[in-house]
Amino acid sequence: MLPHRALAFLLLSSLPLVSDRLVAETRTFADCQSRFAAHPETRESSECFFDIGSQGRSKEAEQKVQELLALHPRHPWLLYYLGSLRWAEPARAEELFRSAAAAHDVQGNALGEILARVALHSMLMKLGRPEEAAKEVQRVTAIALRSQDPPLIARSEILEAKHLRLRGENLERAYLLLHRAQDAAFAQTSFGLQRDCLEELAVVNHSLGRPVEERAAYRRLAEIALAEGERRTEAVARYGALRTLVEELIEMPRPQGRAEAANLAREVLNAASAVDYSDLMGRAHLILGRLTEGQEATAHLVQCLAKLAAPADRSLCLTALAEQQRRDHLPAAELSVQEALALATEAKEPWSRIEAWRERMRMSWAAQPRERALTDSRSTLDVIEVIRDRQRGEMSRAGVASVWSEDYYWLAGKLLEAGDAAGIDEAFAVMERLRARTLLEDLNAARAAPAGPPSPLQERHTGILEEIARIQRRLFDPDLPAAERASALPELHRLEIDEADLRDRIAAEDLTFDNPRRPSFALLSQVRQALAADEALLSFQIAPDGALFSDFGGGSWLLVSTHGGTRALRLRRDRVSLRPAVALFDGLFEHRDGAEIRPGVGLYRDLLEDALGHLPSAVRRLIIVPDDALHQLAFAALRRTAGDPPLAARYEISIAPSATLWLHWRGDRPPAAEEPLLALADPDLPGEDKRPSAPARAIERAAIFMDGLQLGALPFARQEARVAVRHLGGGSVLRVGAEASEGYVKATDLRRFGVLHFATHAVLDDQHPERSGVLLTPAPASEDGLLQMREIVSLPLDGRIVVLSSCRSASGQMLRGEGVMGLARAFFQAGAHSVVASLWPLRDDDGAALFDRFYAHLAEGRSVAGALRAAQRDRIAAGAPAYAWAGLVVLGDGDLVPLPGGRRWLDLPAWAVLLAAMAGLVLVSLAFLAWRKARAFALLNRRRGSLPAGPSDRRRG
Repeated sequence: MLPHRALAFLLLSSLPLVSDRLVAETRTFADCQSRFAAHPETRESSECFFDIGSQGRSKEAEQKVQELLALHPRHPWLLYYLGSLRWAEPARAEELFRSAAAAHDVQGNALGEILARVALHSMLMKLGRPEEAAKEVQRVTAIALRSQDPPLIARSEILEAKHLRLRGENLERAYLLLHRAQDAAFAQTSFGLQRDCLEELAVVNHSLGRPVEERAAYRRLAEIALAEGERRTEAVARYGALRTLVEELIEMPRPQGRAEAANLAREVLNAASAVDYSDLMGRAHLILGRLTEGQEATAHLVQCLAKLAAPADRSLCLTALAEQQRRDHLPAAELSVQEALALATEAKEPWSRIEAWRERMRMSWAAQPRERALTDSRSTLDVIEVIRDRQRGEMSRAGVASVWSEDYYWLAGKLLEAGDAAGIDEAFAVMERLRARTLLEDLNAARAAPAGPPSPLQERHTGILEEIARIQRRLFDPDLPAAERASALPELHRLEIDEADLRDRIAAEDLTFDNPRRPSFALLSQVRQALAADEALLSFQIAPDGALFSDFGGGSWLLVSTHGGTRALRLRRDRVSLRPAVALFDGLFEHRDGAEIRPGVGLYRDLLEDALGHLPSAVRRLIIVPDDALHQLAFAALRRTAGDPPLAARYEISIAPSATLWLHWRGDRPPAAEEPLLALADPDLPGEDKRPSAPARAIERAAIFMDGLQLGALPFARQEARVAVRHLGGGSVLRVGAEASEGYVKATDLRRFGVLHFATHAVLDDQHPERSGVLLTPAPASEDGLLQMREIVSLPLDGRIVVLSSCRSASGQMLRGEGVMGLARAFFQAGAHSVVASLWPLRDDDGAALFDRFYAHLAEGRSVAGALRAAQRDRIAAGAPAYAWAGLVVLGDGDLVPLPGGRRWLDLPAWAVLLAAMAGLVLVSLAFLAWRKARAFALLNRRRGSLPAGPSDRRRG
């Protein structure tokens, strides 16, 4: 595969980010010389030469600057811009930047010294001296803080973020620093500062698996470059568009994608050549070397080596060359890979090292015995995971893993192609290293973290959360003037950055984050041993059959495990065809007319027919470990034929993020709860008292944060909660309206309850996932009524069951490998073992009807998955459309039983016990009278000789 990721990470390390203002008008060197003669001390006088040089005349510009330096040997700006013109010569540029920094220091020019040290940092990183580069980051930060100048502080934040990214460390902090710097950059008119920030932000977003934000940063970069007429930055923006296209095609290849990417790469090459941008020309050649074949590919890679001088960059060129050579000359390919690894090691640069190891893994499978290939493959995953483990934030770890997930799919597919038992076991282990890894680590860290009083940072964090709640309360107000809303949103954004930064610093002082987070992963043998005779575990992996840059992408597979063994099945659909098929299927349910039945038959055939057709007849329970689009698939509605019952009528179904987590939850069952249920329903919503035009009744349980949606009451939710409490009884607690408050949830020991039921609106914010939450009554005054994910994770839910009777509560941002990053996941982080949630919008009346049956079956002593299956069968029998029942899923441990043995008589209210006792006495009396009458009749007949004596009669005789 194309090392597009490493290119992204390394691109900014070689950009001469030197100019605050690059003008579009035509200049001549005579103009520059006249300006310098008039004002030799100003930055603009020296910058003029660089402006012309950056438009394709660098050699002439370098000569003119050298002539001036002969007359002004310690001129700081001339030294700085000469170093910038010699960017492709790191050793010579380093000396010039050091001299420029020292000269600016003498003059007390903070901006000049910072710019020189920023450039020096890049040179040191290119030369493989990261420790020295880190000292320049510290110096720049100290200078900026002394100055108290916001633009200079922003420059120091950009530099720190860049250093973290190049080292592969704490990318979440890099992301936060860049958002702070962006606010300062766009409060100024400095093009250079805005450019530097957007370029770095785009690359960091890419490394974190945030393509939407990455594309937004590049679009904004292109806009400011076009407005400024700055051709170098335009070329960088074109490169960004190429890189995002390549990432899309790797994830979802399409027939003409390779040609499309090659054409765009040639445009980048032309744009870079027009401004004599050597480094970007080298990267364009590198991509073209991957996209073309034969002599053309080799020629591009030779140019790559000619244009890129830094060891890490040359390592990338050699890795690409090895991939070309692997197809027809393995010995030469092995030599190229060895040299690439040596250069990456020399550069002390992690991203090029990963790329070289990735190619070495593929090389080993082509040229080495199986055991050697396996050893190299495990080492490759280890190298990737070193970077992953350097991240503190859970979103950072999950995002980094998603970026490199294709290597796990490739390796697992390679192992499964062999078809032997050892390959199946190893492939399963590979995918378990990827699946829900961050969630597993977070649960382990939470269990290991010592309890104690809050630290000063934690107390500050609490204060920030209160400030966020204050702003969000204002934003919920439908009468808030537009101007105040416009000013409140940036304030909320700033507070969210501060909150995330505090979380990062709290994690930094937590010793559990200093230890390697390498959990133990489930083995297939352990899974089979844990499965009961009536259970099967279905583990999917969904990848493209073919990759953009090779013939193999890993493919889509299903591993079917029972207590007796495991089978590996190649699926008929790969990722490319499956995603649109699942989206179409899910979209048909809302018609409520059975339109989903025929597509459901097709998906059953493609995904489950071979698996379920060979299961032992005793299997009645399925644990499904989905992947990719299957996280959003309503498995319950699939069926063998249009006339057959759906899957929900045949099996209990539970969805597990990974087999490892399933085993973890199954082996750590909680003790029985004191009370069966806490139900919170139809709260008084934020701003509801100011909505005179709001509908009296809402149809669906959903909300869009700060979008002016008119929310209504949920009367069926109240009915639903009351019925649930009536079914489970035994001290269950019901809180509706004003009593269903955010403050109550946070202040209550939720471990008292076996089940926590939310019947309310939910918020899913796709642009800002951290804002997603469950809406409750905003009380006390310090709360905003939105129980958000960052607050949910702190709830005490050790081993409990959470029921989210809200719209799309099983949905969220999907990251390859990690799964869905949504509300359900936040409750798992809080310690829940089972979450019942909805894949799509949930109608108020549908929810009430389904949960009535669900809790009735829970009261019988059934498991969560068993109760849901029984409830779905009841609704099917009642004629309800699939939209009313198929979207509800059990996530996590579906075997949890909140009322073992069913509801006890003592749990009933006194009046119900008395009524039941009286009814029982009547029934017993009637039965006794009937028995006496029958016995008398039998004795009479026997005396008449009409009936033979039975055994019991004889014993009593």
